[in-house]
Amino acid sequence: MHNVEVPRSSLGDAIEFTVANSQSLAKLRSLLASNKLPFSDIDRHIDHFVIATCGNEIVGLAGIEVHGRDGLLRSVCVDANCRNKRLGSELCDLVEAHARNVGVTQLYLLTTTAALFFARRDYMVVARDLVPQSIKQTEEFRSLCPATATCMTQRLEGGALYLPSALLPLRPNVPGARMWAAGLKNTMLTYFEVEPNTRFDIHLHEGEQITTVVDGELFFELDSGTVRIGPGEVMAIPPGVKHAVFTKMIAAKAFDAWSPPLPRYQTQSR
Repeated sequence: MHNVEVPRSSLGDAIEFTVANSQSLAKLRSLLASNKLPFSDIDRHIDHFVIATCGNEIVGLAGIEVHGRDGLLRSVCVDANCRNKRLGSELCDLVEAHARNVGVTQLYLLTTTAALFFARRDYMVVARDLVPQSIKQTEEFRSLCPATATCMTQRLEGGALYLPSALLPLRPNVPGARMWAAGLKNTMLTYFEVEPNTRFDIHLHEGEQITTVVDGELFFELDSGTVRIGPGEVMAIPPGVKHAVFTKMIAAKAFDAWSPPLPRYQTQSR
């Protein structure tokens, strides 16, 4: 899925995949509306949409709503000029990987026209009354999709998880920094780019934290004093150890390993 390119002869460009943002909303709504798919509530779930672009045009998208361990797959849509090129399958691959990365283990969907497509992707038909309440309460289930739509589900298996860079955009979820996160059940990796003169005040974690700097410098303020961590150096912090982290005049790029994962990063970074 990484760096997948799908030719679009009418434009002479290649298709690229990215995670959507609020600036994409108008074009996403237009594409969904032209394909008679629900679009009125997608702004609330925009961070969980993967889009395919060709030049300045959005030519495909797929998204999920996250409800704990359950997710609703929705809005799988490809522009008419880009169909029959596996673009829909590529979008589903990406959004399913994204779903696993945010902790979703069971996906549900409603479809009026694509049951065969999803059956080929190992989705199974399921009775609506067997769907979790959190999914039943979504707008798509309650009002946006007709009662005649086919309900399907798939268990997301726990094999190796590949996350291309398209699924790891840097987000300003932490003041003074941008980040992404990748996680499994018991471990998480985060990447931070921290601006100069940024401070994360004294705090502690219930789990373990290991930080390595790859560029710039970070300062860890501990009870025993302040330690500078430069490129290639590591700070390992056991549970319950109070510390502050800050930069001075130089920005920093750093990776953190966490065990167990930090829930706030699981939800913020995806």
